[in-house]
Amino acid sequence: MKKLTPRQAEVLEFIKEYIEENSYAPAVRDIARYFEVTVKAAHDHLKALEKKGAIRSSQGISRSTEVIGFQPQSKETIAIPVLGATAAGLPILAEENKEYDLHLPANMIEAKGSYFALHVEGDSMVNAGILDGDLAIIRQTQVVNNGEIVVARVGDDNHVTLKKFYLTPSAIELRPENPRYGSIISKDVTILGKLHLIIRDYGL
Repeated sequence: MKKLTPRQAEVLEFIKEYIEENSYAPAVRDIARYFEVTVKAAHDHLKALEKKGAIRSSQGISRSTEVIGFQPQSKETIAIPVLGATAAGLPILAEENKEYDLHLPANMIEAKGSYFALHVEGDSMVNAGILDGDLAIIRQTQVVNNGEIVVARVGDDNHVTLKKFYLTPSAIELRPENPRYGSIISKDVTILGKLHLIIRDYGL
């Protein structure tokens, strides 16, 4: 790693402390707010740290910063894959869809079960308190109850939807929580998991 300027060293130390405290990396806005600088200035610091080999991050993905050679001394964490938009022909849980691993404190996650995370797109679940841009932590299961919020695939579509689940006598209803949208009703529904928690970045 190339020698850092005093401010770059401060930013790097902040990133380490933030990861130890929260179990995930700070967003650019978190860095800007802490050091009372513009978002652009914070971004420039991150790019300089990456160029000098201190960190690595996935372009365009918030909170994906990794400090090279740094092992957090924080509480026990569980790595949850954050999945991006599914490519044609790829199932949602394919390794190729993983953007990065999100490390959450173990006490936020049940000991049993596997988890994945998805970016929420759109406002179809706004009345359930789920907003566009949220990160939904999903527990993999096919056993769900009426009224629970699930991630489901309809038919052969590789894309998935986050909706409330209802089993009717003749089909499955995937119901949004926004009156602007109608329910999806189908017999060909695959349940991939149910919502465990939501992570939201409030920004500045």
